Amino acid sequence: MNIQQLKCAIEVWKCGSISKAAERLYMNQPNLSRMLKALEDEFHIILFYRTVSGVEVTQEGALFLKEAEKLVDNT
Repeated sequence: MNIQQLKCAIEVWKCGSISKAAERLYMNQPNLSRMLKALEDEFHIILFYRTVSGVEVTQEGALFLKEAEKLVDNT
């Protein structure tokens, strides 16, 4: 895990869409998806449910992302 991964996950959370977040982060969507998957695998959690219209944060994802946001804000 690194701060960049956390920032990307937070941006997806705020946008509600991987593709919109990728655009705002100046990344391509497949790389952002891989980054999220690596973060989920590392912590053995599912951050988002993927839907046709975007993503929805899971309950455990919301807890993780709130703590990640605190960490990012303090760096």
